[in-house]
Amino acid sequence: MKHTITRFHKIAVTYIILTGALSLVHCIVAIAQNNPQHFKIEADKHYQNEQYALAIPYYQELALLADQRADVNYQLAECYRKVFDYPNAEAYYLKVFYEAQREFPLSLYYYSLMLKLNGSFEESINYFTAFIYANAHDNELTAFVEQAIVDRAGSEMAKLELAKNNVYYPFNSLNINTDFNDYAPALLDSNTLVITSGRVESNRAAIDQRYGEAFTNNFYFIKQGKEWQDKTKQFFKIMNTRYNDGPGSFAGKGDKYYFTVCGKDGPQCRIFVATLNSNKWSEPKALNDNINFKNFESKHPGVSKGGDTLLFSSDRIGGFGKFDIWMSINSGDDHWGPAINLGSTVNTKLNELAPAFSTFSHIFFIASDGHQSYGGLDVYMVKRFSTGVLALYNLDFPFNSAHDDCFISFSERQAYISSNRKGGFGGFDIYSVEIPSVISFVSRLSLKNRDARGDIKITPKTERINNLDLLIVRNEDRIEYENLTYEKKKIVDQMVLNRMNNKSNLLSNFKGLTETEYQLFTRISETFYKNSEVQKQFSNTFLAQIKSQASANQGTSVTGVLRDSLTGKVLSGRKIILKDTLGELLKITYTNELGQFRFMNLIANQEGQLHLGNIPLETSEKVIIEDLTIRASENYTTYKFENIYFDFNLYQLRPEAIQVLNDLVAFLRTSPSVQVEIYAYADEKGTAEYNFILTQKRGQAVLNYLASKGIDETSLAVIAKGRQEDTKTNLDTQRQYNRRVEFYLNGAQQSSPQTVKTYILKMNSTWALLATSTGVTVDVLKKLNGSVSDEVQIFQPIRLPISDKAVSENLFFAVH
Repeated sequence: MKHTITRFHKIAVTYIILTGALSLVHCIVAIAQNNPQHFKIEADKHYQNEQYALAIPYYQELALLADQRADVNYQLAECYRKVFDYPNAEAYYLKVFYEAQREFPLSLYYYSLMLKLNGSFEESINYFTAFIYANAHDNELTAFVEQAIVDRAGSEMAKLELAKNNVYYPFNSLNINTDFNDYAPALLDSNTLVITSGRVESNRAAIDQRYGEAFTNNFYFIKQGKEWQDKTKQFFKIMNTRYNDGPGSFAGKGDKYYFTVCGKDGPQCRIFVATLNSNKWSEPKALNDNINFKNFESKHPGVSKGGDTLLFSSDRIGGFGKFDIWMSINSGDDHWGPAINLGSTVNTKLNELAPAFSTFSHIFFIASDGHQSYGGLDVYMVKRFSTGVLALYNLDFPFNSAHDDCFISFSERQAYISSNRKGGFGGFDIYSVEIPSVISFVSRLSLKNRDARGDIKITPKTERINNLDLLIVRNEDRIEYENLTYEKKKIVDQMVLNRMNNKSNLLSNFKGLTETEYQLFTRISETFYKNSEVQKQFSNTFLAQIKSQASANQGTSVTGVLRDSLTGKVLSGRKIILKDTLGELLKITYTNELGQFRFMNLIANQEGQLHLGNIPLETSEKVIIEDLTIRASENYTTYKFENIYFDFNLYQLRPEAIQVLNDLVAFLRTSPSVQVEIYAYADEKGTAEYNFILTQKRGQAVLNYLASKGIDETSLAVIAKGRQEDTKTNLDTQRQYNRRVEFYLNGAQQSSPQTVKTYILKMNSTWALLATSTGVTVDVLKKLNGSVSDEVQIFQPIRLPISDKAVSENLFFAVH
């Protein structure tokens, strides 16, 4: 069966929770440890059957057992992407990119895309550029390079537009939303609404194992007062089958409902219609073969108010990409004529979905992930002029977000839209927004420049790589090079020269080298080659040379203001990198609204360089530092704050970590002169290079959260420490401890009183059992740890109040 909308659906954990299958997961973990190859076969089988919800826990356990398996990590990233869990997808694409980019070149493209979908527009621009640069002449990746150019333009647009923060339309989440995916609002009138939902109810036991939700149904709501009441059983039950039933639209008079059914009479999605007679809906019937083209998908019908024109999405032959928008004319009594493709102004190489008419016959709306967009799917208005020319308009923020937005529908004074943007109840939610009128809304859009991607030249060209993080030079490679003999240094130098001339470095070309030496020299030469690229590509990122004060008893601070010397404008939100003389990245901070930055706690006589973290998009910009000051700190003190912890291979903030950060925010608001140094660590699994990047990401996630709470960017500095080798033990509890961020408060007059201590749980448990063991109530435990679940997992960091009562060593591993 095909789902009723491309790519919509809940993360895999949902399936486990819904089916009470926690014990199943523990069981399959044991199987994985004893027979990983069989486990891999099962995981791949689920993936090939599009059962992503079932595949995810298998791949997760395989990743834990053998984290060097790039194919496992790539498949896991793909699963997360296909179920719209973009943060986890981002993390695993990053891992694959840094550890197996040659084997999986698309890992960089999808990592860039996930950054965009997660709202990291500046970073996505840099990585899209890197992908374009690296693959501009690869014929097999031409389509992806072209799409990367479009996607990058979307990130640039989003970065500029979202910075304006012009919110004309406040969004409201409807009371009909659930923890599951709710989407595709279809309005009969201002008080009658049909949506598609994968919600699980007591009478719906069947689970679509691809997405971890129930098979989708149509749900019929009537507005009573300010609340929507579910009247599906009374009025709309006939529209739902045991298959996936979904997105549709009412004809203008409301006496016909056209909708999608996937899996009935064949695997494809098809379009059905039901007719209302004497307040009773007829048995739905499939439309003719012009619409439901054999062996191809047809879905998401949008019907004009007069009922004479049908727009729909289909992947049939004759299109421009995956799913295109097609049009058919009704000759009467649902005799639909041959479908016509709406052409390249509307359709792209990717997906165009969810067409919907407005009250005007010459204006309709679509969703697309192939045009210049803010995120994944964006909503666009299409306007047909009297000449027959079509023009495309992006609806912009707040209708389009960094995530996926689609399925717009209008009543007289309201617009309704589906989105999986942050802050919702579940996956996709339904939002409403008040508008003056449809005509005023359309008129405002029409005043904009048309053609959402008409200014983007789809011509691959070699461009500079705009991200210094991709080309970090690691100290360890320099040191190992210096320890080599003269003859072996010559071999490394030759390898670097070969890379510069696009020649292969094969083991057979270097007589007398062992396999171990070859691997070492290849790694060192790759670092040196990248360093040469850095020098060529990023020489204009250099800002200033610095040297700290000679006093060994006091820390040194460095402050300055970043400005464009051509315009005099201060530059806010810019990444400033402090590196040592060997090019080793030491600390990262950002300029605040006044263009100010600072570093504190530099050691005595430390030399280094200040660099921009990214090359400005504006090529005419000349960045300089004004008022650069280096001085010894007075009455310098440093205090340690409570650690936070991360899950394996991830840099998303855990719930209890957010509680710690909220406490840190409260402290910093009373001590604005303090600078927090954010030391980020990783466990020993994975390569040194990858783990260094992972710890940068963890530090950045913390910095972003604190800045979002109003903490001045100059108060925050990230120090990525990379992986932590542990020679004493291989316990998973020790590894969990190593996946941490430490906080040091520089310049604080006093420390924050420690009232909470963190432990690592040694076994699966529940909050109720922990409450019995610790004497702390369930409510307090949940609040301290930001938990809404009743269960807690093995190796989970647990925050407990400091008290005189002993904490069981059988349950907890004390970490600090």
